Amino acid sequence: MFLGKCLWLVLALLSGTAEAARIKDLASLKGVRNNQLTGYGIVVGLAGTGDSGFDLTASSLGQALKSLGIDQRNQKLESKNAAAVFVSAVLPPFARAGSALDVTVSSVGTASSLEGGTLMMTALRGPDGQVYAMSQGKIYIESRTGKNAGGGSRSLLTVQIPQGAVIEKELQYNWADLKELRYQLNKPDFTTSARIAVRINEELSGRFAIPQDAGAVQVVVPYGYEGTPVDLIAQIESMDVEADQAAKVIVNPRTGTVVLGDAVRLLPAAVAHGNLSVEIKDPRPPASEGADAAAEEPAAAQKPKNRVMMVRGSTSISELVSGLNEMGATADDLMAVLKALKASGALIADLEVQ
Repeated sequence: MFLGKCLWLVLALLSGTAEAARIKDLASLKGVRNNQLTGYGIVVGLAGTGDSGFDLTASSLGQALKSLGIDQRNQKLESKNAAAVFVSAVLPPFARAGSALDVTVSSVGTASSLEGGTLMMTALRGPDGQVYAMSQGKIYIESRTGKNAGGGSRSLLTVQIPQGAVIEKELQYNWADLKELRYQLNKPDFTTSARIAVRINEELSGRFAIPQDAGAVQVVVPYGYEGTPVDLIAQIESMDVEADQAAKVIVNPRTGTVVLGDAVRLLPAAVAHGNLSVEIKDPRPPASEGADAAAEEPAAAQKPKNRVMMVRGSTSISELVSGLNEMGATADDLMAVLKALKASGALIADLEVQ
């Protein structure tokens, strides 16, 4: 059967009424985000798998030893047991000094593997050039012959060190003098933006929120607000809003996956694919046509080599999918029907093929 053959469909079906979501799940506060940290370092202790003939590694290793009080008298220190690497991490908002971060270490030289090495102390800087964390630690690789998510061999040149960095400097947020807030929608939508502003104004009993565009809502801190800006943010984040979204169908032919929403609608059309026929009729046919159709349906259903399905126009696409499933249609059949309906203009939704 269709569903027994493969997991081909994920239905994102909504009920007849829109579901409410918290504002904190629909939008984020401007300035409250992750920050990228990067640094350049040296991995030592490799079993001959480090950089070979790479001048940058030799000079970097010499400078590292000099900072420790060991002067090589400007001589190059060639070693296959060391490798030059870039180190990266993500600094989350409100992270405090002393907290640990996961880091990613990637080779930039001629090393063949970073397995078994140790990352020397490396400063991690933000876009402003300031040091926010220090990284150091042993590199462990679970399995040399392991497979990654894509099915290929696991890379030994890009590895991770769990909790391999310590935060030294915190990001500063000045909440005391905050006069306005700016919420940025995770998925820009004019309707959702307007609804968020209306909901905030209802809760605060005034016109304090203004939808600037599809992606942002500006909120002015009410004059004389008894609480702190943090209290206001917490109050706004807990408000429920009915989010809106454009009708969309996502098709992945490789995995046979189809994701669709209940907002997708169909117009009258007829599609023939192999021995499968789909006819989408006008939702209000004349009485005579309705009688003729009723008389013709049994005859069409009796055809042994042709599977016929009739649904009403402007209906939910979930009814179409359910009907095709009952007829034993395959994932390829569904994708072909959806593409044909979109090409003819009968599918009222964006069709995205991944």
